[in-house]
Amino acid sequence: MELTVKSDRAATALSALCIVHCLALPVMAGFMPFLSVVADAQWLHWLFAGLAAIISISVPFRDALARTPSFVIPVGLGIGFLIAGLFAETIGASETILTVIGGLLVAFAHIRRMVVHR
Repeated sequence: MELTVKSDRAATALSALCIVHCLALPVMAGFMPFLSVVADAQWLHWLFAGLAAIISISVPFRDALARTPSFVIPVGLGIGFLIAGLFAETIGASETILTVIGGLLVAFAHIRRMVVHR
């Protein structure tokens, strides 16, 4: 159970980092130009989304309580939005909007699970 709580926390933190990266970093890069390198780093987008997906998807395999629709549906949708954000230019969508929605869904599912199953 402890490993699952740590996974929930890690996935929530990664989702929060995705959101901060999309919303705050571009604004901060306007004031500190050296941050624009981090704001535009495509590898960072793939890293955050990949880690969030791996950690989130692994939780139901370790904890039967995570195999409920109230967890699986928002996490699945959230991961879908995060991955769609990686391909936003290709599909003609806003990377920021897709990533923020995905990050919020993933974080919501993990936070809800931590609160409900304490």
